[in-house]
Amino acid sequence: MKKNGFWKKKWVPGAACAAALAVLLSAGALWDSMQEEKESVFSAQFIMDTVVEQRLYGKNAKEAVKAAEDALRAFEKEFSAHRQDSVIAQINRAAGQEAVPVSERAFELISRSRRYGELSEGLFDVTVAPVTLGWDITGENPHVPEPGKLAELLALVDYRDILLDAQAQTVMLRREGQALDLGGVAKGAAGDLARQTAQEYGVRSGYFSIGGNVAVIGCRPDGKDFRFGVRDPLGSAEEYIGTVAFPNRTMATSGTYERYFVQNGKTYHHIIDPRTGFPCESDLISVSVISADGALADYLSTALFIAGKDAALARSSDPDFDFILVDRDKNVYLSDGLREVFVPNREKKEYRFHLK
Repeated sequence: MKKNGFWKKKWVPGAACAAALAVLLSAGALWDSMQEEKESVFSAQFIMDTVVEQRLYGKNAKEAVKAAEDALRAFEKEFSAHRQDSVIAQINRAAGQEAVPVSERAFELISRSRRYGELSEGLFDVTVAPVTLGWDITGENPHVPEPGKLAELLALVDYRDILLDAQAQTVMLRREGQALDLGGVAKGAAGDLARQTAQEYGVRSGYFSIGGNVAVIGCRPDGKDFRFGVRDPLGSAEEYIGTVAFPNRTMATSGTYERYFVQNGKTYHHIIDPRTGFPCESDLISVSVISADGALADYLSTALFIAGKDAALARSSDPDFDFILVDRDKNVYLSDGLREVFVPNREKKEYRFHLK
């Protein structure tokens, strides 16, 4: 307050009361705003063939929740390989025949998926769809394909056969029978979309859970971090090996426990190695990747899982992402950026936590 103002004037009761009232009104508005920020809206819907949960805070949270759900349903309609009207289904039907015009968003995500195939040297490949369909692990009749049939399907897998025309904004698969499935990046990209949609409504605090992927907006209204459990890959869905905070980032997890079936006494999980056509033989059982880029986190959780522990640990200082690895011998490894924010569950005495 300036000394040339209040301090040199005579006290005037009316003016003082008016000033006090203004302060009270201002404080009241601030209190109302704070209360609105603390109130949350929760939603659980079945979208993208999985359960999508969201909890958002703020005065526009209700509108933001609805807008995020609408955005995710539109995303599903565009990218689901199981919907006959999706752009992915159109590309798959036209494989080996013609290029398909796509939206700018679809072109960008498919281009990124092809690039991820290059970066991983084929460990991640969105053209693995014919093989995964042959196994039908997530369908009604999971089974080990006949060797001859599997070899036939495996021959169709090659990310380099995704033909992109940036000028015409079209996508084509080179050979008939080839097919795309963007499941390895879609949930991460969808989390980014949901977060961006909520932020457009002024939401500064909240989170989304999309089939196990978690995308976070800011911190809790009280200023503390949201903390999320990292699932125990050898326990039930409610058990966790530790908790971690990652404001404004996404955590994506790949694990052998997610989807599997047993045939002739042997367990087959859903993470297919595009090089062999079989579930990958990794020394890891769980990989969680945290990044500001949801699609990158989604892709890397799969690629690092297939690549194995040593290849993953070689990237523990990468500035673009962090990770939590669990190997078959129950060792838990953290990248450099998580060692200060990961809190192990000390009741899980069967695990060895490598925190330094």
